[in-house]
Amino acid sequence: MLKSVITYNVFHHVAWGTSISVYFWLVGISAGAFLISSLSSVFNIKRYEPIALTSTITAILVLLIVPILLIWDLGQPLRFLYLLIPSYWHYSGPMSWGSALIILYSIAIIIYCYFLIKHNKPGAKVVGIICLILVVSLEWYTGVVMQLNPGRFLNHTSLTPLLFLAGAFISGIGFVILVLWIQNMVVEIKNRIEWKLIEEMAKYMMYGLVFDAFLLFLDFMNTLYGNENEVMGHEVVLMDVFRFSYLWLELLIGLIIPFFILVSPLKKFKAGVVLAALLVVVGVYGMRVWWVMGGQYLQTFY
Repeated sequence: MLKSVITYNVFHHVAWGTSISVYFWLVGISAGAFLISSLSSVFNIKRYEPIALTSTITAILVLLIVPILLIWDLGQPLRFLYLLIPSYWHYSGPMSWGSALIILYSIAIIIYCYFLIKHNKPGAKVVGIICLILVVSLEWYTGVVMQLNPGRFLNHTSLTPLLFLAGAFISGIGFVILVLWIQNMVVEIKNRIEWKLIEEMAKYMMYGLVFDAFLLFLDFMNTLYGNENEVMGHEVVLMDVFRFSYLWLELLIGLIIPFFILVSPLKKFKAGVVLAALLVVVGVYGMRVWWVMGGQYLQTFY
């Protein structure tokens, strides 16, 4: 007769670490950068045409890093092939959908970029709509993967997909602003992007910060006044172990400071807008860190 032995004091490593945090961060930046590009091709806002190609190339270059992180995180890299084999793929698995969405989005955005280069506006619009659906679905999937785990008290909330979408929107805009700022310094004057357009993007980013702050407030209320496990997650994870990434990186550096820059006279200066964009990008990374690793902390060490 076989006997089962349960060992309670075995050290368990964190299943998802820095590589997955960076993966979520980069996917969000790629999604946000594409959304900027779609303003001209899908929504017919003509003044955004000069930055459509730059935003798309930025989205593609950032996205190219993602497969490396995912495959590396597996430990046994060749196992990523299982997600591509039809007999292993299953409709009920969020990660199955995630693998399909990443592949489809990668293919679609490259085709979209080709149409932009060829100035094929009808083709860019059709493929752009497909990319828009895929990119929203991709951010939804990343949120759902975290949400559908009752053991991770901080992540187990229906707000998760919205938080990931909001983070993608503001970090993508911030990253594109940084890219355009650098581009303007190296190209000829006649090819530079008008600063008024970048200021308008910064305004969109400010609106995104307000929405993100509202979602964070709702999530904060859920942890502060929730059940015993949720309160413990608030006290042990957010206010202690991951205090730096939550309070300092996400809230102060990535939300409060850039918001006050963008509503103050500092927004009239290029340095102010660039600094706000940089802080937002860094702050969203802080959110990804505590959301991925902090959510597992109680599961792993308690």
